[in-house]
Amino acid sequence: MARVISARLHLQGTLVATTPLHVGGFGEDVDTDLPLARNGRGDWYVPGTSLAGALRQWCEQRFGKEFVRSLWGFQERDEGRASFVVIEDASIENAGSILDEIRDHVGIDRKWGCAAEHIKFDRAILPRGTRLRFCLTVEVASDADLNQVLAMLAHLKSALENQQIRLGAAKTRGLGRVKLENGQIRRFVFNTRDGLLALLENSQGQTIDVDELAKAQQSLPLNAPSSLSVTIKWEPVGPLMVKSGYERVAADMVPLVSGVNGQVALVLPGSSIKGALRSHAERIIRTLLDRDVSPRHRPNGNGSGSFDPKQWFLRDVEVSLITELFGERGKRVKDDKATWLPGLGALAVDDCFGTQYLGRDQWRAIESAQDDAAMREALAKAGLQTWQEAYHVAVDRWLGSAAESMLYTVLEPHRTAWEPIRLEINFYRLPQDKQLAAAALLLLVLRDLAQDRIPLGFATHRGMGTIRVTNVSFAINTLDGTLAKLAQVRLENGQLLNVPEEIKQAWQQWIRQARQGSQNQGATA
Repeated sequence: MARVISARLHLQGTLVATTPLHVGGFGEDVDTDLPLARNGRGDWYVPGTSLAGALRQWCEQRFGKEFVRSLWGFQERDEGRASFVVIEDASIENAGSILDEIRDHVGIDRKWGCAAEHIKFDRAILPRGTRLRFCLTVEVASDADLNQVLAMLAHLKSALENQQIRLGAAKTRGLGRVKLENGQIRRFVFNTRDGLLALLENSQGQTIDVDELAKAQQSLPLNAPSSLSVTIKWEPVGPLMVKSGYERVAADMVPLVSGVNGQVALVLPGSSIKGALRSHAERIIRTLLDRDVSPRHRPNGNGSGSFDPKQWFLRDVEVSLITELFGERGKRVKDDKATWLPGLGALAVDDCFGTQYLGRDQWRAIESAQDDAAMREALAKAGLQTWQEAYHVAVDRWLGSAAESMLYTVLEPHRTAWEPIRLEINFYRLPQDKQLAAAALLLLVLRDLAQDRIPLGFATHRGMGTIRVTNVSFAINTLDGTLAKLAQVRLENGQLLNVPEEIKQAWQQWIRQARQGSQNQGATA
């Protein structure tokens, strides 16, 4: 039996990627481990299923499971219903002019501080500024409340306009933030005479104005999860960069850049920033709990036996409180009633871009320079006279002279300006009893960042990557009285001020419990 539809609502506009975007596709690619999704014509796109999953999850967290099931559908054993929400695949505007990028990722060995064995992969991404055509339709059943559906759609529109919903993979590591532009909600009414006459006069439907949307939103209050946003204004003290994954001619190593609205800019990937913060947080926890990393020897101690470096790495990064805050590898959830979600971390870090944009031709000339003279000329034309080539050579430990075949050059960016670093911690992804302790750990990491203890980027042990924090601001969105006190925290001259007593007590209590747990575990072993 066909469903009886009384009205239809359309939300349409353009989704603009404010950070790079990765929605994975199926199949192998010779250029990357994780390729982008392509449609039947071979064009990049974002499948409607990917959009629907992200939007449904956002709605479920704020309006409750039952309300969402009535609109978005569900399937449980032999019971279920089809969704009243239809989301079209999002095609890319001017797809022919969009250049994808390949980002390299590597795990850092917790003992040696170098690249971990077997922990390397790369992914393709769409650059910042990519524009996606967005269209969502909600069919309103005859027994449904049109105003309630309109209220949900108005909240969804507002969330997309305020960049509150991320799409695709690596959402906590710099990717996936989008913003809705030119969004409109149109209404089509089928069960009244006036509605049908209006539809005959204008087949595009009635555009709902801002005042009506605001009124509708008031009729359906949001139950927004608690979150803390941190904005860090900073500047590099010396040269700072993340190394590109490709070697060049005049310079062996050049900075990583990423696309921004058809141009390119220096970039610190969110994964790189988050990795540096995570490594420092692990150091704090290991120091407090007197817990070392796994020994790098074979199980029987005499050099024989099986040894899997990948498993040692995965074991080392599983540190209490760190996995909840920064994330861990995906695991199957056995308890459907779990109050928190393992896997995806509570802390998200956006990609951070340099403020000086270059034309692609300018950057191509720098990358393809054949000698030092051509490099200096290309840098001058791009207005990058402060950048310089640095020559490095290894010294032979026996002869004390330059080691053979160990000379390389790095194109170092000096006197660069950057956008603020932006972090967000979503408390709903943390167990209730660890929320305050996780907030305390993040505050300690931010304090050490402000005290110049955490360098960022490439060659941090060789004079690069030191930063100076000029301002840190906090914005809390919560109904929880204790978490709301985080808004009063100040970070001035590298010192934390106005930290709530509840945060301090929760941190001390967590340390005592963690130490007791470690002692009990050691006694059992």
